[in-house]
This record gives sequence, structure tokens and C-alpha cells, in this order.
Amino acid sequence: MSALDNELTNRTAPPGSMRYFSLLYSPEERRDLVLALYVIDTEIRESAKSASHDVAHTRLTWWRAETDRLVNGNPQHPATRLLHERSSGDLSVFSKLHEVLAAADMDLARMTFTNERELRAYCSRSGGAIQELVASQLAAPAPLDEAARAAANRLGVGIRLAEVVRDLRQDAYDGNVYLPLDLLDKHDLKTDHLRAREVDPKLKEALRTIRSTAMSELDLPPRGPQSEYLRPIYVLAALHRKLLDRIAARNYDVATERIELGPLQKPWAAWRAARKA
Repeated sequence: MSALDNELTNRTAPPGSMRYFSLLYSPEERRDLVLALYVIDTEIRESAKSASHDVAHTRLTWWRAETDRLVNGNPQHPATRLLHERSSGDLSVFSKLHEVLAAADMDLARMTFTNERELRAYCSRSGGAIQELVASQLAAPAPLDEAARAAANRLGVGIRLAEVVRDLRQDAYDGNVYLPLDLLDKHDLKTDHLRAREVDPKLKEALRTIRSTAMSELDLPPRGPQSEYLRPIYVLAALHRKLLDRIAARNYDVATERIELGPLQKPWAAWRAARKA
């Protein structure tokens, strides 16, 4: 039983979800720490999506203050309190949450990206930073070495890019355009193409480019001294690779429905990834 309540847990990693399997293959004694980080990530992302801009801004401001309270040892949220009570490492590592918040600020501002380099920098904050923290909590009290830190961040980038492909139409409706502007220009695409009920062949070509980039980021790194601490991230990365394969098999039809992995694909892919880790 998690120390966090069911409402928080089910919003963050409901049974059968990809994050659920990431938690399943986390060490039991550290599972609540991983869950707490995923809860915080979910809370920050959802804050940026609030219908009211003022409410979103207020919530993100609160989370910036809460991150500082966590680092200073007096947090208020159930997830940050859990991290404070159970983390065996230096609390200053949680200042990394400010990168997640910076990405949320970019979401709220509906920022666009000129090229893939800028998109990758955003994904490093939006997806990579939280995976770095997951790895750091599995390694603690030992510090995370640079190879493991870089691997965790890179896999987080790939996970976020996979989400960009899957959620393209919904994100566009919400006002967020993540495809780089130079890629849109190359394929003569406008925002309306991203919101259309049918995926234009030119948009499919652009999505193939992002998928290719994501797949390269999701390649498992060579094994190193701290590879064992990346196991839950390997599982999550493998599930997102499978998701990208399914999207490609569906010819990038991300407009008519939200493409997901089937209930049998997830446990099988997660088990195989965990065995390789």
C-alpha cells in the first residue's frame, strides 16, 4: 500500500498504465519515492493545463515555492513530504524540479520551437529532469554518476518526444505546437493541419522525423556501474518505443483516436525490458 492516497496514485499511475509498470519494476523499498516524483510531475503538468491562465500561473508559482520548501526541509504537499521523510540523499538534488517547472512555464506560454535542438532542450526539462530524479533516488545515498544521469535524461527526452507524437492533435487544440517550426515549414504545414480530423500525408512525414529522433533517444545506453538504478526508466522507455511502433503501424493516424498499447502488450514489453536491465 502506497503512503500516498489513492486519488493521487490513480491520477498519476493508474493500474495498467505505462507508469504503473515503471513502478512495478522499481525496488519495493524505493517505490513510493518514484511514485512521489511521478505525482509531482503530474501535478506540475496539470497545473500548466488549467483552463484559467491565472489559476495555472498561481499553481505553478506555488510549486516553485514548494520545491524550495522541499530543498530547505519544510514541504507541505503529501508527495514532497514523503520525499523529505524517506529520501536518504542530499535534498538539494530536488532543485532539479525547477527544470520541470521551467518546461511547464513554456507550456503555459504556448511557446514554439524553431528547430529540433530547441525542442530537445524543452524535452530535457519536461521529460528528462524527472527521470534524472528517479535515478538519483534509486542510487541514493550514493551520488548519481554522470553516465547514469545523462542516460536517464536522454531516455526521458525520448519518452517526452513519444508523447508529442501521440498527443499531437489534442496538444494543438490546447494551443501547444511542439513540432519545430522549421520542420513545419519544410513540409508546408500550418497549425490547422495539426488540428484536422485526418492526418495529412505531409504531416505524417513530419511525424516520421520526430519518431525517428525519439527512437534514437530511447535506445538503451551501454551498461555501466549504476545501470541497475535505471531499471524503471528502461521499462518506461521500452513501453514508449512500443507505442511509437504501434503509431507507425497505424500510419500515424493520431487524429481519430489516442493510440495506446493493448493490455497484453504492456506487461510483456515491460517484463522483457526489466529482464534486459
